[in-house]
Amino acid sequence: MPTDTITLESIDLFDALKPEELEQVQSIARPVQVDEAEILTRIGAPARTFFIVLSGNFMIAFTRGRAITLHEKGKIMGWSAVFTPFRYKGTITALTEGEVLSIPGDKLLNLIQNAPALGDKIMKKISAIASERLFFAQSADPLDSVHP
Repeated sequence: MPTDTITLESIDLFDALKPEELEQVQSIARPVQVDEAEILTRIGAPARTFFIVLSGNFMIAFTRGRAITLHEKGKIMGWSAVFTPFRYKGTITALTEGEVLSIPGDKLLNLIQNAPALGDKIMKKISAIASERLFFAQSADPLDSVHP
């Protein structure tokens, strides 16, 4: 079942979108229930899905024991689904039961590429978040890589 535009409007990533742009995102976003201890992504695996926290607590574990937790509605996970080389930089684990918006990376990338105004709004926010988290995703050892 697709998500509603009211939910999308309440998420920071989409708060600058016009109603018709929200409808485009709505057509590809699906709410998904997750169980405690469920693994959503693994480091180095092909990045196929972009996630947005709706409820619950999630941990993103990076190399060298680095990790962050996300528990606020609207936090994004799996941003590697829209950035080359399209491989996850972290392993995402649900620490509690919760709900996420699941968006296929190829569909989100297609939307971003084919709707320039919408794509610019979304990519600016994703890029800002990705640059904040880059420290955690990078290894302290230059010979250690998060990619297989």
